[in-house]
Amino acid sequence: MDEASAGELCRAFDLSHIRCWVVGGWGVDALLGRRTRPHKDLDVLLAFSEHAAAWQILHERGYRLAYRWEENVDVPGAFFDETGQPTAYVLQDGSGRLVDVHVLDDRPDELTPLWSTDRVLIDGALEASGTIDGVGVRCMSARMQLVAHEGYELPSEHQADVVLLQQLIDSDIG
Repeated sequence: MDEASAGELCRAFDLSHIRCWVVGGWGVDALLGRRTRPHKDLDVLLAFSEHAAAWQILHERGYRLAYRWEENVDVPGAFFDETGQPTAYVLQDGSGRLVDVHVLDDRPDELTPLWSTDRVLIDGALEASGTIDGVGVRCMSARMQLVAHEGYELPSEHQADVVLLQQLIDSDIG
């Protein structure tokens, strides 16, 4: 997923008034305002109430369901298919670009994960911003990204992301 493709998707969501929070590798790079490494995908969080519109935007751009994550919890009776609306899944287009989607429940006053997870969003988790390809984007905060990188063996590129996240946090404190 190159910078122009990631920026174009974020711009399309924004123009359609779809809240999208960039997380993962592009989330780190957005916080930094520069690309630090190649990315295989664009990881995003989407609000449940805007998920169908986001799905349509992605579908119009050729993205199709590649797989549901193990932590996926289908929401019955939704727009997607007979199994329900997925909440943790990956889409792929004909060029091999991937979008990794996790859906947040925005029906209560507080945004919460709809997929199966023991992680809780910390204060300010979704209040950060950054840029991808000159496009302003909402991001998961550096502190929350560190939490998201805990509990599993990190590949080398994720280890490098953790170092960058810690530097961002240290620079905000100092």
